[in-house]
Amino acid sequence: MYEFNGITMWSLQALAIDFAIIVLLFVSLKYIKGWVSNLHANDEITERDNFAFGISFAAGLVALAIVLTGVSSGAFAATLQQEALQMLAYGALAIVLIKLGHFFQDKVALRKVSLHDEIVKGNVTASIIDFGHVVSVAIVIRSALLWVATDGWHGLPIVIAAFIIGSVVLLLVSQYRVQLFKLTNKSGDCLQQAIVDGNLAVGIRYAGFLVGSALAITAATGVAPYAADNINASLLYWAISAVVSLVAFIILHLVTIKIILSGCDISDEVNRQKNVGVATISAAVSFAVGITMATLLGA
Repeated sequence: MYEFNGITMWSLQALAIDFAIIVLLFVSLKYIKGWVSNLHANDEITERDNFAFGISFAAGLVALAIVLTGVSSGAFAATLQQEALQMLAYGALAIVLIKLGHFFQDKVALRKVSLHDEIVKGNVTASIIDFGHVVSVAIVIRSALLWVATDGWHGLPIVIAAFIIGSVVLLLVSQYRVQLFKLTNKSGDCLQQAIVDGNLAVGIRYAGFLVGSALAITAATGVAPYAADNINASLLYWAISAVVSLVAFIILHLVTIKIILSGCDISDEVNRQKNVGVATISAAVSFAVGITMATLLGA
């Protein structure tokens, strides 16, 4: 008789609990988003038709889903109660870490512009940037969850430490894009001003590069060895692997985009001419290079 692999009545109960908690976390995110933004989500989405707020809220849902794939991976806990507690605790931690990483990206990387204020005004470019920030942070959190091989509650501090390292690397990515914009922008405006002006092409390119970078950082999960008996060394390996992966991503992205869009002044097309098509191609190349690195090298 054919039997489905690993599916028992107990595992079905555990899955049902996990799905129930995941739905609860998704619903709670709506109220958390409204509370943090000091806005009513339904009013912004349906009454004001604020597309920017809708994109920002969708980013939170996508980010939470990405992180939960890392939380729900691996074996079930010993008991249903323990499984429920771990899923709820890690899910709540995921929301907190996403918000913290999002905060640092907004306030440190792009400190000259308030993405929140721009999103409230309906600035779609700001919401695309926000999408890139939130999703990239979620990818880094997921990679930390997959890398840490310690089961149960003992892995929490290590996940947080790996997340901090990954977030610092992401900040380096953001600063790289900000400085590169200054060097290549012929009009002299900074990237933050382009966001305020609603240059959608700049937002798409920036967000795509950030997501691609986060995917490339995921490669560190397969490169950096994890030793439960030497956490400090493991975290050092993780940091080095993340930086090396990022440098490799930047080089591969530069080579690939130059070949695909040969003869095209990409910076001028995106920054001055606001060419969304070129920006989308650039973002797609970033994603393609990042996901390839994550697949080939990641855990």
